Amino acid sequence: MFPLAEERHRDRNRRQRADGEQRPAECAPCIRAKQSGEKEAGAGARYAAGSGDDGDFGDSHVVCLHGHFLSTIPGMRARTKSLNPAGKKHKFGKAWMHEHVSDHWVHEAQRLGYRSRAAFKLIELAARDKLLRPGMSVVDLGAAPGSWCQVLRGQVGPRGRIVALDLLPLEPIAGVAFVQGDFREKATLEALEAALAGHKVDLVLSDLAPNISGIESADQARSVYLGELALEFSFAWLQPGGDLVVKAFQGEGFAELQGAFRARFDRVHARKPKASRDRSREVFLVGKGFNPA
Repeated sequence: MFPLAEERHRDRNRRQRADGEQRPAECAPCIRAKQSGEKEAGAGARYAAGSGDDGDFGDSHVVCLHGHFLSTIPGMRARTKSLNPAGKKHKFGKAWMHEHVSDHWVHEAQRLGYRSRAAFKLIELAARDKLLRPGMSVVDLGAAPGSWCQVLRGQVGPRGRIVALDLLPLEPIAGVAFVQGDFREKATLEALEAALAGHKVDLVLSDLAPNISGIESADQARSVYLGELALEFSFAWLQPGGDLVVKAFQGEGFAELQGAFRARFDRVHARKPKASRDRSREVFLVGKGFNPA
């Protein structure tokens, strides 16, 4: 399916075994969705500050953008029910839960009716890098619980097309075609391609991330692998001049992933949205202007 990404992943596996990795990296990573907790580390904010990106967005600027995006989504209103309607229990620590319930972006998501705080990451990225316009076609990888689809639905309008994919179920959103399955599996990829019906897209978004095992090198390798899969998918399905956004975590393999972006896109930026937690190594690689081989 993705020969380049698979070969790089096998190379990392071999290096890890040579270094005496405690657990083989071949263990298939379960892909988690946007609502899961981000891996904690301290370098994220420092990286963004030193990345050379200008035009920093303050909180008030992002909050101002919320209203504009919200007004474009049909039937959008303040959320009155829980962000976890199934009532499922999650094994989060008390410190994380305290931070979550007191989080500014969580409160904004509840107030404005977004399914998760991740909506504000896309809102800022889209405004900064001019990613969205009416009538465009978009693929959203790692779409659950659907906050990015909500933002997309408002911006691409009725003439636009949104195809979303996730391992977890997605509560229906009008105008969004959804494929449930593991992005790494052939059957899921075939279902996604069938939904696209042979039509290339203007934008690919990936918020895919692995479940965290606690073995840092293995977790980082899995994160890079998912980024490479999204990148290789974009090679096949992006229109010339199209854009790609991929979640990534700083660490081993990040520079190589960034270099792979630069080989196929006119401009590449590493962005740290305000809604990303400061301590997280999470950044988003934004590729502008796809160049087919």
